[in-house]
Amino acid sequence: MSPSYWGPKSVTFWLVGVVTLLMLYIGVNGFLQPEAAIQGFGLPLHDAADKSIVWVKADRDLFIGVFMLALMVLRMRKATLVFLLATIGSPALDAIIVVQNAVDKTPSWIHIVTVIYMLIVSWMLYQQEKNQ
Repeated sequence: MSPSYWGPKSVTFWLVGVVTLLMLYIGVNGFLQPEAAIQGFGLPLHDAADKSIVWVKADRDLFIGVFMLALMVLRMRKATLVFLLATIGSPALDAIIVVQNAVDKTPSWIHIVTVIYMLIVSWMLYQQEKNQ
């Protein structure tokens, strides 16, 4: 396998696939079950009428998942690396929002672990690009 290859035989392809599938799931779940989705995010939904706010986050997550899926289908490793690094701010800010506003701070760890995972995968993608 050549160093420039990026596809199903590459570990990083599947690591990116994990993020992609999770973003697609979180986005769809946010539209289908907004109350459960916002609780999983780490915040309570005080009024069912506020579910449109949850849809904003669901829209963001769904877009990220669809875009990453497109990058994977097109096997654009470098673009995936840049996009992953650009979107790390979202889970980082999500963690801060949960820490500042939630009674239970435990879900903030999900966001923090996501940032760490994305940094590790980005570093691995960078190493592949550098070695090509």
